Amino acid sequence: MVEHCGNNGADRALGDYWERVFCYMAATYGRSFTPLQIGRNDSAQAACILGGRWHKEVLPDVTIWTHPGQHHEIKHKNPSRDGYFGLELYRFEALMWFAEETQQDVMYTIHNHDLSGGRDARENHIEHWFTVNVRELDGHWAKLRSHYSYYNGERTKTKIRQYFWSPDLWVPLQEYWQVPVIAEVFDGTR
Repeated sequence: MVEHCGNNGADRALGDYWERVFCYMAATYGRSFTPLQIGRNDSAQAACILGGRWHKEVLPDVTIWTHPGQHHEIKHKNPSRDGYFGLELYRFEALMWFAEETQQDVMYTIHNHDLSGGRDARENHIEHWFTVNVRELDGHWAKLRSHYSYYNGERTKTKIRQYFWSPDLWVPLQEYWQVPVIAEVFDGTR
Protein backbone atom coordinates (compact mmCIF):
# COMPACT_ATOMS: atom_id res chain seq x y z
CA MET A 1 0.00 0.00 0.00
CA VAL A 2 1.25 3.49 -0.86
CA GLU A 3 1.68 5.78 2.16
CA HIS A 4 -0.83 8.64 1.98
CA CYS A 5 1.05 11.95 1.62
CA GLY A 6 4.39 10.16 1.76
CA ASN A 7 6.23 11.87 -1.13
CA ASN A 8 4.97 15.26 -2.30
CA GLY A 9 7.24 15.35 -5.37
CA ALA A 10 6.10 11.94 -6.60
CA ASP A 11 2.46 12.70 -5.80
CA ARG A 12 2.67 16.05 -7.62
CA ALA A 13 4.30 14.39 -10.67
CA LEU A 14 1.54 11.76 -10.74
CA GLY A 15 -1.11 14.49 -10.49
CA ASP A 16 0.56 16.47 -13.28
CA TYR A 17 0.55 13.36 -15.48
CA TRP A 18 -3.19 12.81 -15.04
CA GLU A 19 -3.94 16.52 -15.54
CA ARG A 20 -2.06 16.26 -18.86
CA VAL A 21 -4.09 13.16 -19.77
CA PHE A 22 -7.28 15.09 -18.99
CA CYS A 23 -6.10 17.98 -21.19
CA TYR A 24 -5.27 15.59 -24.03
CA MET A 25 -8.79 14.11 -23.78
CA ALA A 26 -10.30 17.61 -23.77
CA ALA A 27 -8.39 18.44 -26.97
CA THR A 28 -9.33 15.10 -28.54
CA TYR A 29 -12.98 15.89 -27.86
CA GLY A 30 -12.74 19.35 -29.46
CA ARG A 31 -12.27 21.57 -26.42
CA SER A 32 -9.80 24.38 -25.86
CA PHE A 33 -8.34 24.64 -22.38
CA THR A 34 -5.71 26.07 -20.07
CA PRO A 35 -3.97 23.88 -17.49
CA LEU A 36 -3.57 26.24 -14.53
CA GLN A 37 -1.49 24.18 -12.10
CA ILE A 38 0.83 21.97 -14.21
CA GLY A 39 4.50 22.75 -13.69
CA ARG A 40 3.94 25.30 -10.96
CA ASN A 41 5.74 25.29 -7.61
CA ASP A 42 2.96 27.36 -6.09
CA SER A 43 -0.73 27.30 -6.89
CA ALA A 44 -2.50 29.54 -9.38
CA GLN A 45 -4.83 31.79 -7.43
CA ALA A 46 -7.65 34.24 -7.96
CA ALA A 47 -7.45 37.46 -5.95
CA CYS A 48 -9.97 40.12 -5.00
CA ILE A 49 -10.76 42.48 -2.15
CA LEU A 50 -13.47 41.30 0.25
CA GLY A 51 -14.43 43.36 3.26
CA GLY A 52 -11.54 45.71 2.63
CA ARG A 53 -8.93 42.94 2.72
CA TRP A 54 -7.13 40.94 0.06
CA HIS A 55 -8.71 37.55 -0.48
CA LYS A 56 -7.04 34.73 -2.45
CA GLU A 57 -8.35 31.32 -3.43
CA VAL A 58 -6.62 28.46 -5.22
CA LEU A 59 -8.01 27.94 -8.73
CA PRO A 60 -9.15 24.60 -10.14
CA ASP A 61 -6.59 22.62 -12.16
CA VAL A 62 -7.94 23.08 -15.70
CA THR A 63 -10.22 25.64 -17.37
CA ILE A 64 -12.14 24.55 -20.45
CA TRP A 65 -12.79 27.65 -22.57
CA THR A 66 -15.11 26.05 -25.13
CA HIS A 67 -18.63 27.41 -24.54
CA PRO A 68 -20.20 27.40 -22.06
CA GLY A 69 -16.94 27.15 -20.07
CA GLN A 70 -16.14 24.85 -17.20
CA HIS A 71 -13.44 24.45 -14.58
CA HIS A 72 -12.13 21.09 -13.35
CA GLU A 73 -10.40 20.07 -10.15
CA ILE A 74 -8.65 16.88 -11.27
CA LYS A 75 -7.86 13.95 -8.95
CA HIS A 76 -6.38 10.53 -9.67
CA LYS A 77 -7.81 8.40 -6.89
CA ASN A 78 -10.10 5.57 -5.94
CA PRO A 79 -12.89 5.43 -3.38
CA SER A 80 -11.86 5.23 0.27
CA ARG A 81 -11.91 1.89 2.09
CA ASP A 82 -15.56 2.48 2.96
CA GLY A 83 -16.49 3.52 -0.58
CA TYR A 84 -16.43 7.33 -0.65
CA PHE A 85 -14.62 10.06 -2.57
CA GLY A 86 -13.07 12.75 -0.38
CA LEU A 87 -11.73 16.28 -0.65
CA GLU A 88 -10.19 18.61 1.90
CA LEU A 89 -12.65 21.09 3.38
CA TYR A 90 -10.45 24.10 2.47
CA ARG A 91 -10.26 22.93 -1.18
CA PHE A 92 -14.00 22.36 -1.34
CA GLU A 93 -14.64 25.84 0.07
CA ALA A 94 -12.28 27.37 -2.53
CA LEU A 95 -14.11 25.54 -5.33
CA MET A 96 -17.48 26.70 -3.98
CA TRP A 97 -16.23 30.30 -3.82
CA PHE A 98 -15.02 30.04 -7.42
CA ALA A 99 -18.37 28.56 -8.56
CA GLU A 100 -20.22 31.49 -6.99
CA GLU A 101 -17.73 34.01 -8.37
CA THR A 102 -17.85 32.74 -11.98
CA GLN A 103 -21.41 31.38 -12.11
CA GLN A 104 -19.95 28.63 -14.31
CA ASP A 105 -19.64 24.89 -13.85
CA VAL A 106 -16.89 24.07 -11.37
CA MET A 107 -16.40 20.34 -11.50
CA TYR A 108 -14.69 17.85 -9.19
CA THR A 109 -13.38 15.36 -11.76
CA ILE A 110 -11.88 12.02 -10.78
CA HIS A 111 -9.88 9.47 -12.71
CA ASN A 112 -10.82 6.32 -10.77
CA HIS A 113 -7.59 4.34 -10.87
CA ASP A 114 -9.36 1.19 -9.66
CA LEU A 115 -10.68 0.97 -13.24
CA SER A 116 -7.29 1.38 -14.92
CA GLY A 117 -5.10 -1.13 -13.13
CA GLY A 118 -4.22 0.76 -9.95
CA ARG A 119 -2.58 3.96 -8.77
CA ASP A 120 0.60 3.57 -10.82
CA ALA A 121 -0.95 2.12 -14.00
CA ARG A 122 -1.07 4.40 -17.05
CA GLU A 123 -4.09 2.90 -18.83
CA ASN A 124 -6.64 5.56 -19.72
CA HIS A 125 -10.14 5.46 -21.13
CA ILE A 126 -12.80 8.13 -20.77
CA GLU A 127 -14.93 5.49 -19.03
CA HIS A 128 -12.51 5.73 -16.06
CA TRP A 129 -13.39 9.41 -15.51
CA PHE A 130 -16.26 10.79 -13.42
CA THR A 131 -17.33 14.35 -12.64
CA VAL A 132 -19.76 16.33 -10.49
CA ASN A 133 -20.57 20.01 -10.16
CA VAL A 134 -19.34 21.12 -6.72
CA ARG A 135 -22.68 22.85 -6.11
CA GLU A 136 -24.33 19.43 -6.23
CA LEU A 137 -21.95 18.23 -3.50
CA ASP A 138 -22.70 21.12 -1.14
CA GLY A 139 -24.64 19.83 1.86
CA HIS A 140 -24.61 16.24 0.59
CA TRP A 141 -21.45 14.90 2.20
CA ALA A 142 -21.83 11.53 3.84
CA LYS A 143 -18.92 11.94 6.25
CA LEU A 144 -16.63 14.57 7.69
CA ARG A 145 -13.33 13.12 8.86
CA SER A 146 -9.80 14.27 9.48
CA HIS A 147 -6.77 12.94 7.59
CA TYR A 148 -3.26 14.02 6.73
CA SER A 149 -2.98 15.91 3.48
CA TYR A 150 -0.84 18.46 1.68
CA TYR A 151 -1.19 22.17 2.32
CA ASN A 152 1.08 24.74 0.66
CA GLY A 153 3.12 21.86 -0.78
CA GLU A 154 3.85 20.26 2.60
CA ARG A 155 2.35 17.30 4.42
CA THR A 156 0.21 18.65 7.24
CA LYS A 157 1.58 18.11 10.74
CA THR A 158 -1.91 17.52 12.04
CA LYS A 159 -4.91 15.96 10.40
CA ILE A 160 -7.21 18.31 8.52
CA ARG A 161 -10.93 18.05 7.90
CA GLN A 162 -12.14 16.40 4.72
CA TYR A 163 -15.59 15.84 3.30
CA PHE A 164 -16.54 12.46 1.83
CA TRP A 165 -19.35 11.78 -0.63
CA SER A 166 -20.98 8.78 -2.24
CA PRO A 167 -19.62 8.06 -5.74
CA ASP A 168 -23.28 7.89 -6.83
CA LEU A 169 -23.22 11.71 -7.03
CA TRP A 170 -20.69 11.62 -9.89
CA VAL A 171 -21.63 11.11 -13.54
CA PRO A 172 -19.37 9.72 -16.26
CA LEU A 173 -17.27 12.49 -17.83
CA GLN A 174 -18.32 11.11 -21.21
CA GLU A 175 -21.95 11.81 -20.28
CA TYR A 176 -21.19 15.33 -18.99
CA TRP A 177 -19.27 16.17 -22.16
CA GLN A 178 -21.86 14.32 -24.29
CA VAL A 179 -19.21 12.73 -26.49
CA PRO A 180 -18.73 9.35 -28.13
CA VAL A 181 -15.81 7.20 -27.10
CA ILE A 182 -12.71 7.59 -29.26
CA ALA A 183 -10.71 4.38 -29.48
CA GLU A 184 -7.32 6.11 -29.20
CA VAL A 185 -5.88 6.08 -25.69
CA PHE A 186 -3.27 8.53 -24.44
CA ASP A 187 -0.39 6.50 -23.07
CA GLY A 188 1.85 9.32 -21.84
CA THR A 189 4.39 9.04 -24.66
CA ARG A 190 3.13 12.00 -26.74
